[in-house]
Amino acid sequence: MDREEIKLARAKGCAKCNETGYKGRLGLHEILECTDAMKALIKRKEEVDTIRRQAITDGMTTLKQDGILKVFQGLTDLKEVRRVCIK
Repeated sequence: MDREEIKLARAKGCAKCNETGYKGRLGLHEILECTDAMKALIKRKEEVDTIRRQAITDGMTTLKQDGILKVFQGLTDLKEVRRVCIK
């Protein structure tokens, strides 16, 4: 996909959504698969950063990544993703 083809959605308020631009709920998900390597790290009580690196190596999509994917799908906007999961 070329940069020129990328379009990002932006929330636009109305009376139905109470001027928020959002209606209903949409989940952002981060699922950790417990591989053998992950189990070994947990048993050894490794640091959180080490466990997180292994999770990403094992293919985990982070909360932020899931949010950004949903921005590209037009399901939400970057401002809302940042509000929810980027601190």
